[in-house]
Amino acid sequence: MQSITIAPDKVTGGLHFSVGDKPAILLHPLWLRERVTDDESFDARSGQRLYETAKLDPDLQIKRAEITPDGYMSLAFSDGHQSKLRPDSLACEIGQSCNHETLPAPKSWTAETGRRAPIDWETLDNPKVLKSMLRDFLKDGYCIMENTPTERDSLLRLARRFGFVRDTHWGQLFNVEKKPAASDIAYTDAALGAHTDNPYREPIPGLQYLHCLENGVAGGLSTLADGIAIAEQLRAEAPEQADVLEQVSVRFRYEGERAILENYGPIIERDHAGIVRRMRLSSRLDFVPALDVNTLDLFYKGRRRLDELANSDAYQIRFPFKKGTLLMMDNYRLLHGRTAFDGHEGRRHLQGCYTDHDGVSSLYRMLARGSQITRVQRDV
Repeated sequence: MQSITIAPDKVTGGLHFSVGDKPAILLHPLWLRERVTDDESFDARSGQRLYETAKLDPDLQIKRAEITPDGYMSLAFSDGHQSKLRPDSLACEIGQSCNHETLPAPKSWTAETGRRAPIDWETLDNPKVLKSMLRDFLKDGYCIMENTPTERDSLLRLARRFGFVRDTHWGQLFNVEKKPAASDIAYTDAALGAHTDNPYREPIPGLQYLHCLENGVAGGLSTLADGIAIAEQLRAEAPEQADVLEQVSVRFRYEGERAILENYGPIIERDHAGIVRRMRLSSRLDFVPALDVNTLDLFYKGRRRLDELANSDAYQIRFPFKKGTLLMMDNYRLLHGRTAFDGHEGRRHLQGCYTDHDGVSSLYRMLARGSQITRVQRDV
């Protein structure tokens, strides 16, 4: 570990903290007090504090700080509490050293750069392979797995390896196959343009899975496009249109026999770091407010351009489903669809379901920490 420098600040009562030659950061005394993990203050099993932070002295100060021979940071607070902290943990949290649990940042891709080789399902029993697969998924937003079990409804067991399956008005599983008098275009053999699922739902399902049980048709290629890439391309071409798509809150609505669902949000949504984290592109279900003509003109032009990009050869990858193929994709980020097929050629049967992002994030962090993931944890 690099050298740690600490020095109490007499004016604020905080602590100057730095690692190696990095600039010192002034840490608030309450911030430090909330990270104390001694038995009196912290339950190691649950990871929860044993006190209410609101009851801490608002004028708390650091009275003494030193690095002990065993490498801990010993602190004495003005309320009489004394404790030790791990300086390497603090360094990770403030970004002055590597944190192995940090999730990989998303990396945008196009049709030229976005194609990835499938993963053999059986190899995921190896923790190193599983961690590598999750790292690539977090960067790319999707993963294709082959050689999975193909018994009907086996997707429930497969998806539970990565999180808790979300139950919706479609059920835990939904069957994507050609049906007579279909209630949705997905249940026909028509092409589906690039879109995100369920923008009318609150919360929107985070991860979507499509599992191929049978495919006897030549067409019906699955399509994927990266929402980050197309959003950045629109911003490069027409920043005013991109601004409107990020600022205008759109109403999304679904009406069916078993549910009437409605939610609001912009077409493009960024996080606190400015990274595109969510796309709501579902033009069969969106209803923009009756804004002024100029704003709506920019909105419609921008939405049309996103649709063109998401369905273009430059940004869209296409691949066939075969028996045992499992696609896992980030429904917040990726736009998916399919090419048309002839339903008279044979049967094409996929099953789908949803889980949330935190399942994958938790699994990655546990593997990064070196935790042993048992078969029971994966399949329950």
